[in-house]
Amino acid sequence: MTEKKLDLRVQKTRSALTGALYDLLCEKSLDDITVTELCNRAVIRKATFYKHFGDKTELLTYMIQELQRISLEENTIGYDEKVPHSYYIGVFRYFMDFLDSNERFIRSVLKSNASAAAETIMSEQIEADIRQHLRKEKSSVFAQYSGMLASLYTGAVISCGKWWITQKKRQDKEQVIDEFSKIVRMIDA
Repeated sequence: MTEKKLDLRVQKTRSALTGALYDLLCEKSLDDITVTELCNRAVIRKATFYKHFGDKTELLTYMIQELQRISLEENTIGYDEKVPHSYYIGVFRYFMDFLDSNERFIRSVLKSNASAAAETIMSEQIEADIRQHLRKEKSSVFAQYSGMLASLYTGAVISCGKWWITQKKRQDKEQVIDEFSKIVRMIDA
């Protein structure tokens, strides 16, 4: 029984910290946020912070992974199994929706020293999802090149999403998804 209470306390602490970090990142860069400020916003002690995370970048990593997990639970990647490239378009749509719904936070992270780490975290999850999908494909070509294909599509998804979110005069999200779809169809042809 005490183990469940501990789990609940851990969940509440992590939730408070991720909420505080998210809110602060909507206001300023990660580089300008201090652990003290995070703790004050989350209403926890610094010692408690360090029981859970080594530093604010570790908290950021946890938060991005949680956001991705929640986003994937709420939004399945829709695709037509008869049209192989539709999966990658679905992944891109999912990623664009993720960027769009977390725009202020994402733009703030991309301006910080943690930008490369954040991109790596997002890439790892997307690449893992694509690899898993490729393993299910019946074509031996997909199986033979699954690592390279997963890396290629992940790079395209991340790079195009980053390009879109950082534009001052942004194209409409649906237009970018449509253009990405056309390019993927050309590659798949």
